[in-house]
Formats: sequence, structure tokens, C-alpha cells
Amino acid sequence: MKNFILVLLLAFSLPAFAEAVKTVGEAETTPEATLKAIQKHYGEVIPAVKGDAFIDGALNFSKGAKEYYQTWADRMNDSFDQPAEYAAALAVGKKMWETPFANGKTFASCFPNGGKGVAGSYPKLDIYNIVITFERALNECIESNGGKQLAYNDMKTMGALSIHARKLSDGTRMNIVVNTGAEKRTFQRGKDIFYGRVGKAEQACAHCHIQQVSKSVRSEQLSPVIGQAPHWPVFRPNRATGDLDVVTLQQRYFGCQRNTLVENPIKPGSVESNELEYFHSYISNGMPLSSGIFRK
Repeated sequence: MKNFILVLLLAFSLPAFAEAVKTVGEAETTPEATLKAIQKHYGEVIPAVKGDAFIDGALNFSKGAKEYYQTWADRMNDSFDQPAEYAAALAVGKKMWETPFANGKTFASCFPNGGKGVAGSYPKLDIYNIVITFERALNECIESNGGKQLAYNDMKTMGALSIHARKLSDGTRMNIVVNTGAEKRTFQRGKDIFYGRVGKAEQACAHCHIQQVSKSVRSEQLSPVIGQAPHWPVFRPNRATGDLDVVTLQQRYFGCQRNTLVENPIKPGSVESNELEYFHSYISNGMPLSSGIFRK
């Protein structure tokens, strides 16, 4: 019954998406053309949002949401009122990053410049044309130094570590390379997931974040896809406890698909999630990174 009610809510809050109408960017055949089509569309439907403002996502469309965000942002930077779970996650991530492996090396040894300014180049393809996300690079670092890999859906370990490691790249720009044939094919597979209609409500990521951007769905404004990927992991309020939870980008993929009644949501660390992130990140090329921020 609960799922039936949710399907009805989605059906009445959004247009009929199951029709065969192409969403903006879907029919384009190259990464460059796809991005240009999306940029052109946003220039027409949300002309006030320009440049780095895309990083603010749905905050661009709601004064109340921006004020709510600012309240939490102020608390996160206030040593007297800082949420305990925020401080704890940052401390855990920092300790994990700095603690030597059994061989004496640390995570910094696995990345150029000790990990500073590198997160924006992920995801990338390795020599076997496998997508390496930044979190996968962290796990490969652990394994290459004799440790046991972290679970991609474990927000207390992988989530916390990712926040600290990505913060070393805050302010740098997303720079995903899609040049080779393998890279273009990987981009297309990720794009197919983004535009694919899935679940009982037959929703696609593109329906909400391109076609209906800035519109309200169940009291929430829909954010543009440009600017989404660079600011994860984020801290989000737990509706049950009111505490702040760490959420990685791929954990959000899982949660979003679950909310739209996909029977088997793509899991963090899976091939599908990695390829979706590759596409998703390219669409935000040039946007500044900002990890560990608050999002509703």
C-alpha cells in the first residue's frame, strides 16, 4: 500500500515521463554536444543561474532553502555549536588518511602531490578501461598497501575518508577527460543510465534534473545536473533522528532509485554506479569542488 501511494504521488507531481519524447541532451551523439544541449536548455529555463552558481543546486530556487542551508553551514563552522556527528566524521576521515599502513606508507603516497588537488580528475579509466572513481582509488590504495578494502556503502568509514581526502581538492575544478573510444563508450553507458526510464514510476534522472529542473516535487525543488557531482560527499539530516549523516554520491544514486521505486537500485561501487558517475562528473566539468557541505 505504501508503494502504491508513492507511485500516485509521483504520478500527480510530475508529468507523464513514460512517453517516447526525448529529454534534452538524450539524442546527442557526443559528450560535447550533450553538455552543450543541457547548457543551452538551462540558459533558457533558469537563466539567472550562471557559472559557479550551479554548485548551489536547488538553493538557487528557494530563499527558505538557502536560509536553512546557511543555518547548518554556520553551525558546522561554529566551534561551540558544531554538530557532534559532523566533527566526528571529519576526525575519523582525517585519522584514517594520516594513519600509516602496516608497511609505514599512508594514503598520501598513492596520489600525486600527496592527494592535494587530484579528486577533480576522477572518475577516470585505467589501463584496462575500467572506471576508477576516487573512492575506488582509495580502496586500491588500501589493498596495494596490504589492507582490506572498505565497503562502498559504509558511510562511517568510506564516507568519512572520502570527505577528508576530497577536501584536499576543495576549490579546484572538475576535469573529466573523455577523448578515447573507450572513454566515449563509457560515457555513453553512463548517459544511458542517466536517461534510462526505470522503476514502477518509470523515472529517469534526466526527467527531474534536466526536464523539470527548478520545479517542486513533494516540497523539494529539483536541482540541475550541472554542479551536482563536485560537492559530494555531503552531510544530510536524518529524517528519523535529526542527526547529520554522511552520504556519498553513489549512496545518493542508490537512495534516489529506491525512492522512485526501482526494484534493484544500482549499488555503490558497482559498474553501473561507476559509469553513471563518469557521465555525471563530465557534465560538471569546470565546476569547483567543495566536499563535506550540507545538503537537505
